[in-house]
Amino acid sequence: MNLKEAFRYQTYLKDLMSKAYLSLIDREHALRVTNNHLRSKANPDAEDVTMEAEVDPFFPNDDVIRFMEWLIGEREKLSNSIADAKHWMSFDLDAAIEANKFRQSAIGAIKRMLEFKASKRMSRGSDYKFNNEGVQAPYVYDIEVVSEEAYDRESASATMKTIRKEADNVSAEIDAAMVTTKVGYEPVIDVGDSFEDAMKVFLSLTE
Repeated sequence: MNLKEAFRYQTYLKDLMSKAYLSLIDREHALRVTNNHLRSKANPDAEDVTMEAEVDPFFPNDDVIRFMEWLIGEREKLSNSIADAKHWMSFDLDAAIEANKFRQSAIGAIKRMLEFKASKRMSRGSDYKFNNEGVQAPYVYDIEVVSEEAYDRESASATMKTIRKEADNVSAEIDAAMVTTKVGYEPVIDVGDSFEDAMKVFLSLTE
């Protein structure tokens, strides 16, 4: 498999572990409930009946625990294989991905800032003054609100374009590496299999 497929399989193993976890902590899976109908205590002519509570089909917790142990081992093997594959790459993949996250953050901030435009508008204000009778009276006046750009628009726009070009170049390099870098790991379960199918494959291999 290539690096892109390996990362997808990592996510798949994580999803299987989550589903195994949910199965394991389900109360109905952890406890077998038996209902003992003690009819003879109330009616000497009646017989006692023991009935096990019905639950939807599930994989026994002992099997699920073994499956979780197996998942841990597979995830570790896959992670080690990915790390080994990265070691032979011509650049640091993790560093490139993190740097591009920073680039995208900067691009987003600059783009948002450039949406703020210089403007001029009129507003109204009010105050009080003494009239001819010496009484305070309110009056209204115009307020000219002037908004000016407190940054170099041309420079900011040019910087954003430069960062975007760098991000695109790095993304292209990352994308190419993801499909050309080989990972020495062979999956046992198909990535499209459901939890139920994965459990069945696991049980068939271990029984």
